[in-house]
Amino acid sequence: MGEADKKFEDNVQRYEIFSPRVGGKNFLSDPKLSVDDVINILGSTVKHDDQNKAITFLAMLLNYTEEDQINIGFLAESSSGKSYIPLELAQYFPQEDILPLGYATPRCFFHDYGVLMHREGIPVNLDLKPDKASIKEDLEVEKGDVSREEVERVYKREMRKWRELLKGSYYLVDLHQKILIFLDMPHDELLQRLRSLLSHDQKEIASLITDKKDKGGLRTKKVVIRGYPTVIFCSAKFSMADQEKTRLLLLSPEISQEKLRESIALKIEREADREAFQKRLMEDPRRRMLIERVKRIKEARIKQIIIPEEYRSLIYQQFLEDHKFLVPRHQRDISRLLALIKAHALLNFMHRKRVNDSIIVEREDVEAGFRLYYAISEANELGLSPEIYTIYQKIKPYITTQGITRNDFQSIYQKEFHKQLGSKRSLEILSILTSCGLLIEDLDPEDKRKKRYYLAEKFLPPTEGEYISIPDVYKTLREKLTKPFYTHEAVKLIKEVRQCTSEEAEKLFQIWQNEGKVFLNAYGLWEWTH
Repeated sequence: MGEADKKFEDNVQRYEIFSPRVGGKNFLSDPKLSVDDVINILGSTVKHDDQNKAITFLAMLLNYTEEDQINIGFLAESSSGKSYIPLELAQYFPQEDILPLGYATPRCFFHDYGVLMHREGIPVNLDLKPDKASIKEDLEVEKGDVSREEVERVYKREMRKWRELLKGSYYLVDLHQKILIFLDMPHDELLQRLRSLLSHDQKEIASLITDKKDKGGLRTKKVVIRGYPTVIFCSAKFSMADQEKTRLLLLSPEISQEKLRESIALKIEREADREAFQKRLMEDPRRRMLIERVKRIKEARIKQIIIPEEYRSLIYQQFLEDHKFLVPRHQRDISRLLALIKAHALLNFMHRKRVNDSIIVEREDVEAGFRLYYAISEANELGLSPEIYTIYQKIKPYITTQGITRNDFQSIYQKEFHKQLGSKRSLEILSILTSCGLLIEDLDPEDKRKKRYYLAEKFLPPTEGEYISIPDVYKTLREKLTKPFYTHEAVKLIKEVRQCTSEEAEKLFQIWQNEGKVFLNAYGLWEWTH
């Protein structure tokens, strides 16, 4: 045990006093918890993945604020543990706040979690809906024997009253302060309906769905979705739409040999004697302390976490220093950095100044937020899952000026990761790296039936005519396009200067956008960054 771990263990023992409240123990004076402390505790069932588990846990803590919730996407290949991490961390949270979901369509999601409401916002008592058996029983008590026609007539009259009562009614899906864990990507249509909720554009979203009538045909139902929830997506699909990616903090489980060895040992220990393993977890004072901490955070009802002016300036200056050229998606990236800073303050809320329903961030929260954010920022700011970005970093040294083919890529992957990669998956990864501007795709000069992939940071592949480097093209465009310009003007000029196709010209211009060399002004025109 390291010095830091021993100090933490001593703190836990010092603050633990006997009481029947929580498993025979109670924590009346909670110790401060650092990121490393959280990683240490979560490591009892989640091996390695230090940044992933710390970020996910803190994101789940933000669920108990008014509107600082963030969303996470675990994108990774099958069997890598992408759903294991959020499900294990969910054990530290009140189970009434956790909604684990498999594949879901909009209709089944809204039906399963929706509550029918009167237009006044009062739940509808469905037990009062007329039915023929009850009507017949009431009539027989009142009149004795009754005919079927009379029962039918009364039933239709009561149903008319019921339908009149339900005019303006709607289904309310209340997801406020719920943690939704999608174990598989939901239906695309459900994602589209949740977009405004995920980006916190609106706290309540009205939507219409179609449903079958009792006697055939379709009818529309109004659904109101109330937020904000904490949403965690787990998917083996790398090719998620950009509109979803920009709304998520993208994570991928580690696949290192050390992690796999420890995970296998843990699995043997768990499955060899499940009861004994579970008992050890329940008796672990560190886990019980963290469970109690989460409970106290929920009970504290902290609505806002305020960052003082002095730290706002510090964050702003540091972010600009680390991002020499800004791009539009940084507007969402900065929100995730701020969320991690706030989450660390919330973790230690009893050690922060409280003003009404708010707590105040301190310097150590800012430092912890930067530490966690920069562990995953490089991949996220490219719109990539960390797994795909790791693959890129591994194959990058192998890509010479001659580029690589798909077969080359598969051979490199096998050498670096010690497993086979199928043709379809390899094409998907190469397409993603091409679409984000890290690789350039071109026809093989010797065999036009094949494609070659080149590092975009070095140069675009030569086409017909004399090769002109990217710096030369960039210099020429800056000299000729001295005023704000449209995309098609830049693409046309790149084609003329470089003698390349429109597709290659568009990719090159996209690279400059990603690098922040151009920006859109208020009139929707491009300008060069000075």
